[in-house]
Amino acid sequence: MNRQERELAERHLYLVRDTVLGTMSLNESIQGFGYDDLYQTGCEALCHAAQKYRPEGGASFPTFASIVIKNWLISHCRKVIRTQKPLEYMDAPQPSCPEWTFADTLPDDTFHGISDADTFLLLSQAGEHCSGTTRKGIEALVLKCQGHTGVEIAARYGVAPNHVAAWISKATKTLREERLTA
Repeated sequence: MNRQERELAERHLYLVRDTVLGTMSLNESIQGFGYDDLYQTGCEALCHAAQKYRPEGGASFPTFASIVIKNWLISHCRKVIRTQKPLEYMDAPQPSCPEWTFADTLPDDTFHGISDADTFLLLSQAGEHCSGTTRKGIEALVLKCQGHTGVEIAARYGVAPNHVAAWISKATKTLREERLTA
């Protein structure tokens, strides 16, 4: 983007917020449908609109950009829906036999993984050996496992949600590397 396009996009950032909040259904529990994800996608669309806008086309920039942002967000949502598989809840009735749940049909030894308590213990032990952003990432992982959203964790630490995502990414990379060397 050149300087003029960047300034045009910066002056009209409010269009992204208005479009996301006015036309989209937010759902923080689905990756890609949270406010932060949609806002980021909307900002990309705004930059694209600033690059493609031509005043001789007859529309004002806010009108043109609003349409581009809305269409871009709709395309993003369609892509997310196509790539994500629906969740199958273990206590949901089976379509072929409603009196049975999915959990009823599994062998008794199916779930031999570690418990939530063990997961929290292992993460806290790993956090004791780490510092800085890696430690914050492990703390954020624990909070995520407890059901908190990235936005809630960010508010707790007083930072932007993308910081939390970066911490978690660094922590998981560190934990994977440690597992491979162990």
